[in-house]
Formats: sequence, C-alpha cells, structure tokens
Amino acid sequence: MLRILFLGLVLTFTLSSNAQKNINDYKYIIVPESYGFLKGNDTYQLNSLTKFLFNKYGFKAFLQSDNLPDELRRNGCSSLRADVKKRNGVFVTRLTIELTDCSGKVVFSSSEGSTREKDFKKAYQLALRDAFKDVEALNYAYSGYKEEIVTQNENAPAKEEVVKKEEPRVEEVIANAPVSKEEITYLFNDTGFVFKKQEYGFELFQKDEKVAIGKLFKSTNGKTYIVKAGDLSGNGYFDAYGNFILERINPVTNKLITDTFARQ
Repeated sequence: MLRILFLGLVLTFTLSSNAQKNINDYKYIIVPESYGFLKGNDTYQLNSLTKFLFNKYGFKAFLQSDNLPDELRRNGCSSLRADVKKRNGVFVTRLTIELTDCSGKVVFSSSEGSTREKDFKKAYQLALRDAFKDVEALNYAYSGYKEEIVTQNENAPAKEEVVKKEEPRVEEVIANAPVSKEEITYLFNDTGFVFKKQEYGFELFQKDEKVAIGKLFKSTNGKTYIVKAGDLSGNGYFDAYGNFILERINPVTNKLITDTFARQ
C-alpha cells in the first residue's frame, strides 16, 4: 500500500514538473471574451478575472479584444489560449482551467475549483479563484525557449558563398525574395493563398499564381480588413495565432459564414 502511494506521488510530481516546463516556454496567455457555459461577453466579469489572475501569477495575459503586442501578432504560437470549463452539479459550482497551444493541444488542466455559494456571480468567481490555486503552484517563470527558437531561425546565416559559386541564378532569386512580413502563406479548403503586403493592406493571390484575385483594405481602426475578392469578399481580421478570419455572405445560401485561413 505504501509503495502504491509512493509511486502515485512520484507520478504526480513528474507530471506537474513536465507541465510547468512546457508552460514556461510560452510568453503570453490569450483569454476569450466569453465562455461556452455563459451567455454574453465577460459575464459576471469572469473573463476579466481570468486575465487578472493570470497576470497576478506572473503571466502576460490579454483579452482577445485587447491591443496585442507586435511580437504576439507575428508569432501567435508564443501564446496559450485559456478556457474555463464547467461541470454540472447540484448546489455546487465546479470550474476547471485549461490552457491549449496553437495546435489545439491541451498543455495544462487544473483540478476543479468548487463552491456551494448560491449567488451566481460570487459562485463563479470563488470557484475560479479556487481552480487558480494550481496555476499559482506552477510558480511560472518564462524561459524564453520559444522566443529563442524564433530568433535563431530569423538570424540563421544564409549560405550565400555556396550559392554564388555553384548556382548564381538561384542566389539572385533568394536575394530578391520578399521577407516573411511582406508575404504570408495561408491554407483554406486545401488551397494555398498568399497575402502580399501593400500600403493599403494586402494583395491576395492563389499560391504559385502571378495574377492577384483580390485585395484586403485595412480599416480605419487598424484591426479589421475589407476584403474584395469575388466570392471571398467580406470583412476579416487576424486572430492571436496569425490566422485570418473571414466573415462573408455565402453566395448560394445568402447566409453569413465564417472562414479560417490557416497560417502556414
């Protein structure tokens, strides 16, 4: 019996250490405007409280509607997405906290925070604070690991000498190629698209095609874009992970639909 208890404690400590190591690799937390078990944005100020508590325990947390740092806009995978889950119970409010990476993998899940408080607002906030005890126990400290990888990739020396000696034409093409900020590749419905940066916003191309199929005009608020591209015309914005979210009218059903151009 004692041996089983010991092994259980060792396993728990190992899982906790691994979770802490993974979470320390991420610099930012993105908190949604609303949770699936509640109606409306920031109901009972639960989303604002989530952001506040993450910041309290050392993270850099933002609501989706906040002005995000340029670094986060360029590399959405440097962040984790927070979510709060509710488990139904009689006379008890139970909440857990989940953190997922940009691929949708859950990297952290707290134990349940619970309370028997009857007032809804107080109950949700108390249960959330109770669940955050596991977040506090992580003793989070950003390791810089993800940022280091990105920096190394950006600063990797180009092998210009080898190219010049053996394939001078290839070297010339590489030298004139647009940098990543000027040309971004996306995937939508198994088709590749390229966004080429312009003064007004972006020009839209299908991958490997030379003729533009549309344009994205930046709106006055700087966060959304007006898209003029035939059936793909509508309004869009970039989410925290760098994906482009397009809202448009389906030409067949005349209903509003949302498309996601996944950043590659």
